[in-house]
Amino acid sequence: MGSDSPLEGSEPQGSELSQESKSPMGSSLYAKSGVDTGEAEHALSRLLLELAPTQVFGTPSETGVGRSAAVIRVGPVRLALTMNGVGTKLLVAQAAHSYDAVGIDCVALNVNNLLGVGATPLAMLDYIGCEEADPEIFTILGRSLADAARLAEVSIIGGETAQVRDMLRGSAPGRGLDMVGVAIGLVPEGDLLDGSRIEPGDRVIGLASNGIHSNGFSLARTVLLGRFELGCQMPEFGHTLAEELLRPAAIYVEELRALREAGIDVKAAAHISGDGMLNLHRVEAPVGFELTALPAAPPIFRVIEEVGKIDRAEMRVVFNMGVGFALVVPPGEADRALEVLSGCSHAAWCIGHAVADAERRIWIPSEGLVGSSKQFMRDTAEATRAAASS
Repeated sequence: MGSDSPLEGSEPQGSELSQESKSPMGSSLYAKSGVDTGEAEHALSRLLLELAPTQVFGTPSETGVGRSAAVIRVGPVRLALTMNGVGTKLLVAQAAHSYDAVGIDCVALNVNNLLGVGATPLAMLDYIGCEEADPEIFTILGRSLADAARLAEVSIIGGETAQVRDMLRGSAPGRGLDMVGVAIGLVPEGDLLDGSRIEPGDRVIGLASNGIHSNGFSLARTVLLGRFELGCQMPEFGHTLAEELLRPAAIYVEELRALREAGIDVKAAAHISGDGMLNLHRVEAPVGFELTALPAAPPIFRVIEEVGKIDRAEMRVVFNMGVGFALVVPPGEADRALEVLSGCSHAAWCIGHAVADAERRIWIPSEGLVGSSKQFMRDTAEATRAAASS
């Protein structure tokens, strides 16, 4: 790091952001595309207020609300549970009449969330709602679920299908489809990854994504499908737009298992899905993260950003931008962790380090951004320093 970068283990210089030194991103195109995250947060807070009294019944979660998975104790064992759906990526699959990746995405979203709390995935349930139960489509969905289950080493032990013609509307008559998964995993005693042990100077390792995964599709569809046909050959990707958008989400079970077997001390893990790198600030320790070596964004993100004229601050909130999972390890184990990960399926990089910060902010100095809560802000002072040192 250059002399203008903050010292590892200290709070980044210039972190006292005055109203004059930062500016929020402009009007959110994501909200205009149909996903108003501010409104959703308000609605969720109202829902959680009503649900709070139920915590006195049964078994409350040890991780509280807001983690990638809930963790409960059942007798001598800890179980992690999560639920996630594929979202509007299904509309692209319907329009392209290509469902091979859909089941993989459903499994990936759920098992990666389990990995975020240190759980070993065990089993899944799936829900498929549809306008019409097409045997050919269901065969493809079942095959993709099974392919992903083999990668994640989970059993799909049951589920539910429902023909709800009056509730679903797809990209064409009869094609309406929704898919949701529920996954359960085992958290070994002492292995709960809540980030409480993170110290300033600990390293952040990023694992490569396989494209958009399943987050941000409302924005991606708004930007791209208003200009390009799904069957359009895109020189930026070397294949059609549909093929790029329908790349299946990466599954990171192999990487976490390899690190565990190698005895690497993983202090925290984060599935980089909705909210992008802001998922890192959910850790329990009073630290933030300075991400000084993020990889270049893959072509799909650059195309969305340029065609949609979207501010990088919004891109960082909506998309994974090439990093699908993040891990925090001690500085003395980072090189060995990267060596272990080099034998796994997804590229890995050391992308930054933890810094002392009770507000748990995320700094991206090269882009002049600092993130807190649910958004990234323009830090003009940091942007000026980055430009001067480049």
